[in-house]
Amino acid sequence: MGKLIFLTGCINPDGMSFTKLQNPAVRKQQYIDAINFYLNETDTPILFVENSGTDISKEFDLLNLQGRLELLTFDGNNFNKNLGKGFGEMQILKYAITHSTLYSSCEHILKITGRYKVLNINSFLTETTFLDSELIKLDIIRSLTICESKFWICKKEFLSLFLLDYHDKLNDSEGYYFEHALLHATFDSIKKGFRYGTLVEYPRFSGVFGTDNTKFNDSYLVWAKQNLRFKLKNHLLKN
Repeated sequence: MGKLIFLTGCINPDGMSFTKLQNPAVRKQQYIDAINFYLNETDTPILFVENSGTDISKEFDLLNLQGRLELLTFDGNNFNKNLGKGFGEMQILKYAITHSTLYSSCEHILKITGRYKVLNINSFLTETTFLDSELIKLDIIRSLTICESKFWICKKEFLSLFLLDYHDKLNDSEGYYFEHALLHATFDSIKKGFRYGTLVEYPRFSGVFGTDNTKFNDSYLVWAKQNLRFKLKNHLLKN
């Protein structure tokens, strides 16, 4: 198996810091809607890993989706909530590496925050130069000081070789977020001789942003303007 859509989630954040959207029922439905979107819009295997022990397997016909959809949940949300959701996110990645059948057989990961739909997902799946020479593709922002973590693409060895080393450094209350860890792991990989690339276009997100409970404007016109700025920025970085 080549590519894997890897969705991460926390249905019951239970007072997690910097997470305004706390309602488990609302969050659960958003995850279900997102999974169904990727099932309907792609032919790519999907892994969903959830860390608050909430099982949503009854919402899907897993017998007929065997090999296409894998749902995992574990009790991994009992850490100090001041550490923040980035700490929990890294625990999810660790759990997937040791427990997921789909992860063990994939080569490339499209990592997406589980409640979000990337409406142009097939643009990334059909990219002809998909990670030919790069270890990771992502969007570095704010003058190269942080990167976007809602959606990124990597060869799976990026996690074990570089990203997981930053697990114990994550602490939202002290201002070190998952976005910093992802960026610094990317820099580490570059120092070791690996290459990184930019995404082929700007992800067109649809959903509700959990940090402040605001809805993405996913209209095509808004995205088209964002995409134009995105491509211009990447063009300037390459030159």
